[in-house]
Amino acid sequence: MARWMLIIGAVLVVILIVGTILAFALATAKKQRAGQDPTTLVRLTRVIAIIWAGVAVIGALIALLTALLAPGVAITMPIREFWPQLPDTVQLDSDTVRRVSGGFTEVTLTVDGLDATSRVLWALSQAITWVIPGFVALFVAVTCSRLLSGAAFTPVVAKMAVTTGTIIALGGVTAQVMGDIAGSMASTQLFGAKGGGWEGDFPGIDNVFDAWLPSANVLISFPMWPIAVGLGFAVLAAILRYGSRLQRDVKGLV
Repeated sequence: MARWMLIIGAVLVVILIVGTILAFALATAKKQRAGQDPTTLVRLTRVIAIIWAGVAVIGALIALLTALLAPGVAITMPIREFWPQLPDTVQLDSDTVRRVSGGFTEVTLTVDGLDATSRVLWALSQAITWVIPGFVALFVAVTCSRLLSGAAFTPVVAKMAVTTGTIIALGGVTAQVMGDIAGSMASTQLFGAKGGGWEGDFPGIDNVFDAWLPSANVLISFPMWPIAVGLGFAVLAAILRYGSRLQRDVKGLV
């Protein structure tokens, strides 16, 4: 199942990229026939991509410094499936929809006192999450610059596509795994209570901790979408290399 999801994701990415290229080519041809400047769209796209890359860099720095230096850290952590239990003396009036089963499996909380390892892992995961779209924006900016210079199929664009795909694949997986490790560590530190007690009786509740306090959980996932997107960029690089060779052959004939 995972293999098919990987293949489908890669195919969708390639279709999206190729579709964008074809749409741009058709729009350019139409504007040329109408006597309009076909480079206006490319210039605008390059400006947007540069701004996008700058915002990504700033966002990565803010996310990194905030997670490392702020007193409280907003972090997502896994918990064992949990739903709070109410005492028998509490009655809730609800409509036709009623809970049958299930509960929360993760929470996002701002916590204080998190250890250094968890902070660093979480900070890196958040920074990488910002950096990835920044590299995509950089690839778009470089491609637009080459289009404006009339050299869209130069080897540097193909190499940039490979680099971008590699960064997305490795960065996406790394960010997810680091974030999950940090969240699992935070869950253990926050919800892994060593002991405690309570006063008073609550009808229908035998253990207050089980009824009202989630239990820590360790959950580390391995995402497939970054690999699928990386493969899509690898296919795009192959297409660009083929276009570069075809362009050289055409120039040789002329």
